[in-house]
Amino acid sequence: MSPGSRSCWWVCWFLLSPVLLSRALELEELFQFGEEAGDLQLPPGSDSTVELPLNRSVLFFSEESSRVHINTNGFVALAKPPAQQEYLGKMPSGFKMIAALLGDLDNSDGHGKVYYRQDSSPDVLNQAAGHIRRAFPSDEGVEPTNALIVTWESMAAWGTSGRGDGLDAKRNTFQLALVSMESSSYAILLYPRDGLQFFSTSVEGESKLLEAGFSEGIVSGWFWNTQQGTYFRTTTDDEISIRELTKKTNSARNGVWVYEIGATPIFIGIAPGMVTRSPEDNDATVPPTSSITYETFTSKTTEAAPEEKEEFPTVFPSEYHLRYPEAENVTPQHNISGTEEPENEEPDQEYTESETVAPTSTNTERVHSRYPDPPETRYPDETKTRYPIPETSQPRYTNPEPSQPRYSPFAPRYPNPDPVEPRYTNPKPVEPVPPHSRPQHPQIVVIDEDEDLNVNVFAYNLETCANNRHKCSAFADCRDYSQGYCCHCRPGFYGNGRDCVAEGKPQRMNGKVNGRVFVGNSPSAVEFGNNDLHSYVVANDGRAYVAISNINGTAGPSLQPLSSLGGVIGWAFALEQPGYQNGFSLTGGVFSRQAEVIFQPGNERLSIKQHFKGIDEHDHLVVSTELEGRLPAIPLGYSVQINPYKEIYQYDRNLITSSSNRDYVITSPDGDVQTRNYQWRQTITFQSCPHGETSRPAQSTQQLSVDQIFVMFDADNNLIRYAMSNKIGSVHSGPPEQNPCFTGRHGCDINAVCRPGEDLQFSCECVTGFAGDGHYCHAENRPVDHCQRGSHDCDVPQRALCSYTGGSDYVCSCLPGFTGDGRACRDVDECQQDRCHRDASCSNTQGSYICRCSPGFHGDGFQCSPSEPEQTQCERHRQNSQPAPSSGSGFFSFFRPRPAVGQYVPQCDEHGAYKPTQCHQSIGQCWCVDANGQEIPNTRTGPGSTPLCIDQTVTPLPIGPTPRPDVHPIAPGTHLLFAQSGKIEHLPLDGYRMKKEEAKPLLHIPDRVVIGVAYDCMEKMVYWTDITGPAISKARLSGGDIIPVITKELQSPEGIAIDHISRLLFWTDSMRDTIEVSKLDGSHRRVLFDTDLVNPRPIVTNPAYGRLYWADWNRDGPKIEMSNMDGTERTVLVKDDLGLPNGLTFNPGDQQLCWADAGTRKVECMDPHRRLRRQIAEGIQYPFALVSFGRTLYYTDWRREAVVAVDRQSERETEEFLPQKRSRVYGITTTPTQCPQAYNYCSNNAGCSHLCLPRLGGFTCRCPDAADGRCEERNP
Repeated sequence: MSPGSRSCWWVCWFLLSPVLLSRALELEELFQFGEEAGDLQLPPGSDSTVELPLNRSVLFFSEESSRVHINTNGFVALAKPPAQQEYLGKMPSGFKMIAALLGDLDNSDGHGKVYYRQDSSPDVLNQAAGHIRRAFPSDEGVEPTNALIVTWESMAAWGTSGRGDGLDAKRNTFQLALVSMESSSYAILLYPRDGLQFFSTSVEGESKLLEAGFSEGIVSGWFWNTQQGTYFRTTTDDEISIRELTKKTNSARNGVWVYEIGATPIFIGIAPGMVTRSPEDNDATVPPTSSITYETFTSKTTEAAPEEKEEFPTVFPSEYHLRYPEAENVTPQHNISGTEEPENEEPDQEYTESETVAPTSTNTERVHSRYPDPPETRYPDETKTRYPIPETSQPRYTNPEPSQPRYSPFAPRYPNPDPVEPRYTNPKPVEPVPPHSRPQHPQIVVIDEDEDLNVNVFAYNLETCANNRHKCSAFADCRDYSQGYCCHCRPGFYGNGRDCVAEGKPQRMNGKVNGRVFVGNSPSAVEFGNNDLHSYVVANDGRAYVAISNINGTAGPSLQPLSSLGGVIGWAFALEQPGYQNGFSLTGGVFSRQAEVIFQPGNERLSIKQHFKGIDEHDHLVVSTELEGRLPAIPLGYSVQINPYKEIYQYDRNLITSSSNRDYVITSPDGDVQTRNYQWRQTITFQSCPHGETSRPAQSTQQLSVDQIFVMFDADNNLIRYAMSNKIGSVHSGPPEQNPCFTGRHGCDINAVCRPGEDLQFSCECVTGFAGDGHYCHAENRPVDHCQRGSHDCDVPQRALCSYTGGSDYVCSCLPGFTGDGRACRDVDECQQDRCHRDASCSNTQGSYICRCSPGFHGDGFQCSPSEPEQTQCERHRQNSQPAPSSGSGFFSFFRPRPAVGQYVPQCDEHGAYKPTQCHQSIGQCWCVDANGQEIPNTRTGPGSTPLCIDQTVTPLPIGPTPRPDVHPIAPGTHLLFAQSGKIEHLPLDGYRMKKEEAKPLLHIPDRVVIGVAYDCMEKMVYWTDITGPAISKARLSGGDIIPVITKELQSPEGIAIDHISRLLFWTDSMRDTIEVSKLDGSHRRVLFDTDLVNPRPIVTNPAYGRLYWADWNRDGPKIEMSNMDGTERTVLVKDDLGLPNGLTFNPGDQQLCWADAGTRKVECMDPHRRLRRQIAEGIQYPFALVSFGRTLYYTDWRREAVVAVDRQSERETEEFLPQKRSRVYGITTTPTQCPQAYNYCSNNAGCSHLCLPRLGGFTCRCPDAADGRCEERNP
């Protein structure tokens, strides 16, 4: 085509095809570009720049430039730009810049190109003139003389095009034409349809929106001073404004934006095009030319991150002023939730409403930035914003300042009971304790050890089963007797009838330890204040594990001989010889125990009092313990070994007594050994049913045999640990029963009961709720425990409790602080009960309330007293520089004392610290000061000039522990944690619903790309992997320092998983092609697998069975594998119908392994034991990570840049969460309020010297790869 015909074609296209103008701009409608157009090409890279002399100068603001600098990052500069670290994320720039679409862009992969050329051909000049005339229809004499065409084609965001793991990098294509005329210059920006596929890039580890605009750079001011010039932004801090670049216009052509950027001899400011509607629209209007003026303002953000602080004139086109907040509200604060994104629109979707670009002229003073209110954007039909912005920006839970109240989670704090009230008294006759019916708690009566004790003081009411059947356990039958009724556990269960548990089912016990203990000859007591006691019992082999937390180094070593502190738990669940009963069979877990220990040879005495309160609503036994007395001292570092012992128990109705002598061996670090002993006496009281054949125990005398005793003080974690195996049987001499059911050496599953046969024969039977051959048991599908599955109709867990009552039945009850029937619970307003101090205000919260002292008072809200804050050094200095104020008023107040002429008065900030810049008004000079108010040499300036001073002070911290600024503690409850670029965000859950309005960052990790996230429910610690370090790190949810765990010999750590019972950390490395394990502190590191791995990513654990699962998204052979945690029994679980299995999760409740596949675009689940596989969802976008919580699966999606919830039961998507700052989301996990009920053999390291690695039915002791000579490997 000849130049003339091509020119005619362009003219015809513009004049004769107005209908085309309403369409989105097509790629072919850009200015011609590429090698065939004679373009030059920018060298590949992430920050490449080329300098280009211009054939004709460009007018920009009020200056003329004869050369430009073209850069990869989407801009053209009129001066040499610095390194990208100086301007990316820190706009406005200090140099003159035309930002077509600024971000951290990259074309080093060979796909992206940056083309440029100067062109004065008629075709190009006519095309440019057409755009300008449509934008400014009243202008005459539009005659371009030269054009610079710059095209950024298929540019990727830096860091997204090189991983090659399945998601093709999103790419942007856009164009800038700088058009010169005799007395003015124009910028034409073209954004084709589908040309913008991403809207943010990662800058210093944080996602930053792309932006377009014109920066004047640093300009000269008065008195040779300099200041930041105007920054005219064509986009805002809202992603919508970037999306609309392709869908709207200011030049009557969607996707085309025209601006006059310079003129001579008079230039007022950047002028945007005037026509915001296409000619096809009937009501299109052209505003008068006189309406084009500018809005210039200065905003200063006080709470934004450093890279977002602004102090410069900024101009927005009024189109965005109409749709977004006023100018002072532009800069967001990180701690406030913003407007959620609407659903993605179709590329061809047209807006039905549009505003005319007509900026208004305003000059305002500097103001503090506020976060903008949500824009009132109008969308066609159902594309309105789906998620409203919260009314308040304050976080729901915050760490209290010194004057703020402490939280009262469910109830107010009442005065302590009378300290002189006796703890053990002869009880009055009491009503019988009703049979356990959750969530009621059994009544406990404690009595003195008295020779004249009447143990027959309890009596059942003379009632029948007809009216009292509900008082028995759900697993018991009620029987009537002549004098009343009794409850009897059904076959397969054991207990006292009021509380029954399944035979062979593992049991868990929780409680608190209080008291005062003296150690050695120390005159000071060690205080125990609500120390946590946790116990786990493997019922089918009679082994009990006990741990007490927060034990200091003084008392910890000396508590090691007291294995019987937890030994009573072993008695309660001891293996029963035929015809004998353990403690739970008699008491149902409701009893009181008082023991006295006398140590020899020093005659130290210790009293132990324990109240066992039965089973709570979580199916956990509850115990409270009190210690009082003195212990013989054992130095730190000394170990204790307790030899096996036997103890005789004497039984009477409701009373059990026992006594014994026990030896223990103390070994010093040097190997010195000494043997000591102590005498032990105890009394146990309980209530039994006085009617029928169960009123007395089967045997009046029984012997408890205890062996395999393990005791240890863990100084690193301040824990005392006990473990022992227990059997109850006959006291008569002779060989003990050797049947494996009575010795515990049967190999039955932990969820199975051992049934003895003749001689050494036995069989294993899965307990109720489980099925299998007894050596391996899996959860049955029926009956359904709706509480565990989450299929109940109780109110959300934050307000109600679901209690399983057997079969498929359950009971709903409201939590403390709420009222209702359990299915609908309402908050109780405690503020109506005047529980706060009279000088405090009360704020009601969900399930609780807050007391806050009034201004001028300090305290916790329950007690408030007047406060007078102490003055700081600056405040005292300021006060001393001014005479005391006069009490006069009226006319004579004019004569009150004032600072002497020439007197310097320091300026203090809101915290009372010296402001970094101090000025003396009388002499007109300013200078910089340090934190002590001392002038910094060579900083004093003369009149009219202010020095640039750096703040030397640090904001004073509140009294008490506070988190680091980059670690934000979260409120109690279950949350989702997910990784997004250089941060980890938390999203609270209300039941299974995501509380999107309360989402906020938990952790900021600049310059890091976090991939995997895991949570340790024991220590409330979050662990993560990052591939930029690379490193594995951790931090507490409550705040604190970021703690490095592993920083060496890593290349690309991605998946991460935790065994909270064995205290083990597992991870995958996709570049080393390894699966590794270590202790949670990073010690004892060992490679489990380094063969037959290509791209391992997700990894999860099943602590109860000692299993490990991982996925390898190898494109040539994707698979999901399983092994024991010690590396044995590696097997492929799934290899068919897989594409890119990215996400993997395991639900311990129903033993389901689920995965999300970005290749097949499905979510599937499988029982890894029975290999039953089912599909949950299909047609999803690009999942990355997956986590299970109850009946809901949550996965992160790269394409949707969202967290998506899927209901496993209904097999459908229920909701999604779109983070405020849109970028890829990576790993995800949950923070459950309680650890899952589980046990494995490595809960106390099982005596291994280094690594204890669980496996199905046992454990293995393994050495780390860098083992010392003291490590011993064994397979018990």
